[in-house]
Amino acid sequence: MAAGTTSTSVQQLYTDILADLVPYYMDAVLLPNQSIIRNSLTVAGSSGSQVRFPITNTYSNAVDVSEGGDIRQTAGAQSNLTPVHANVTFQKRGIATDVSEESLEDGGIDLVRNAVLTRLSGGLAQATDTAGLLVGKTGFSTHTDTGEGDTTAGSVLNYVMSPEALAFAAKREPSVRMWYNPNLDTHEMRGTVRNGFATLQAGFGQKISSNASIGTATANVVAIAKGVANLRSSNAPTGLDGTYIGIISPAMEFAINSQIALAGGTTIASLSDLGNNALRDASLALIAGTRLFRSNNLPNNV
Repeated sequence: MAAGTTSTSVQQLYTDILADLVPYYMDAVLLPNQSIIRNSLTVAGSSGSQVRFPITNTYSNAVDVSEGGDIRQTAGAQSNLTPVHANVTFQKRGIATDVSEESLEDGGIDLVRNAVLTRLSGGLAQATDTAGLLVGKTGFSTHTDTGEGDTTAGSVLNYVMSPEALAFAAKREPSVRMWYNPNLDTHEMRGTVRNGFATLQAGFGQKISSNASIGTATANVVAIAKGVANLRSSNAPTGLDGTYIGIISPAMEFAINSQIALAGGTTIASLSDLGNNALRDASLALIAGTRLFRSNNLPNNV
């Protein structure tokens, strides 16, 4: 039986979408998260097209000073604070969804509402993550690739990074507008968001290239461990739990699972606890001092 639509029910559909779009977006997006990017701001309602994040310059160690000597005049003792900065420029990102009157009549308000929310929030979230991860590609340039060195179109760049590596700022939270087009008998919805990213410290992010094909990638725990070592050598801060952030592709996740499933031996009976977890539920929450997150939005290494 068709679920009839009225102007009241359509308005309620729009109201529900407005109310739930931001929660749906926040559940779908990865990067704008305080545990991943500590320097995150929302500046909705303020003027300006960008936000400036101050960055503390490198400090120097104290030096030996003779008794009664002038500390300031002692060579090497001067350590002035001269901050630099990184700018986050806001970029508008948009997505469009059209819903015919017949879809509302035949599909029902609830079904349409959930479908619209998924399309709008998911599209905006993926665009946000893609933009942020691309900033890492150009910004993390200090260290040598610890992965496979794959620079083909079939490659993907994975990251191990400090929560202090990137900055994120949002000017406009996810929002949607809707109007009815009588010529097409269609309800047209347009979702937008304005945000941006910047690299704060190039040495606080480590790039790990790997093949994007599942079963072909060979970068694994060793590559992550080397990346962590490089971050520690740069004094990159960890998160509150003492770990770094790892963002990896499904192909690299498979390579890691394949490696650790046989940790401790070559038979099922001799698996380690870590290998048991990997074999049972493909769970790799924490490894080599890094908390891992999977993403399909990582850039390639071309």
